[in-house]
Amino acid sequence: MYGIQKNRLFYKKFARKFLKIYQKRVMPDIFTSTNIELYGHCNRKCNFCFNSNRFPPRDVGIMAESLWKKIIDELSAIQYTGRISPYFYGEPLLDKRIVELVFYARKRCPYSRIFISSNGDVLSEELLVGLIESGMDEILVTNYDDFEKEHIITLYKKYPRFVHYRNYKEIDLKNRGGSLFEKSTDKINLPCLRPSRQLVINWKGNVLLCCNDYYEQYIFGNVNNKSILEIWKDNDFIKCRKILSQLGGRKQIDICKKCDM
Repeated sequence: MYGIQKNRLFYKKFARKFLKIYQKRVMPDIFTSTNIELYGHCNRKCNFCFNSNRFPPRDVGIMAESLWKKIIDELSAIQYTGRISPYFYGEPLLDKRIVELVFYARKRCPYSRIFISSNGDVLSEELLVGLIESGMDEILVTNYDDFEKEHIITLYKKYPRFVHYRNYKEIDLKNRGGSLFEKSTDKINLPCLRPSRQLVINWKGNVLLCCNDYYEQYIFGNVNNKSILEIWKDNDFIKCRKILSQLGGRKQIDICKKCDM
């Protein structure tokens, strides 16, 4: 099945391209990437992450399977072709349901790009092949240790089309709305289009301002009791996105004033 999936990538790439153009014409203001947090827990406490012990803990849990399917079904209904990523600040591969739920997303959203980001600690060849066969497009594995992970490098070399590998030292760390660390930024007067392009849903179903809103400071609705489009078209959410799309708009929203993204 792995070979079949690999052969279909060529055709899927071009179909996705044309469908994106179509969707943009039909729904010009729709988001193009979706972060859906299936699993809120993480096995690491990196110093440069909110999961570090130096920060107050947040509520953590696991998204109900029924809620995941509701979200995916609603994306399917609008013929969504953007990115689907099953993570926020948790480690997605710790979720034992991950292969099954990725398969559901692929079945319902055949032309979306399913992208996973992981620390790779529990990634095995069996799990990787399961994800590939379920329809995952690619996985980015970040090594947060100061030594090389031989098993990840082996998988990277064996499945180069699906596995991307990097060391955390190669990353330009962001201050996540100015909350992780103090860092001067020259972006305060620049527009931020991230909330206009990215839909972020945490494990509870809350739709947040963006991927930096770890503590749920800005909640625009919950997908348990509203549809994605209802929340996306909420007047407060539209107003917030409009403010941030303008020069100097970051100054009007607390979480955005010191952000370097």
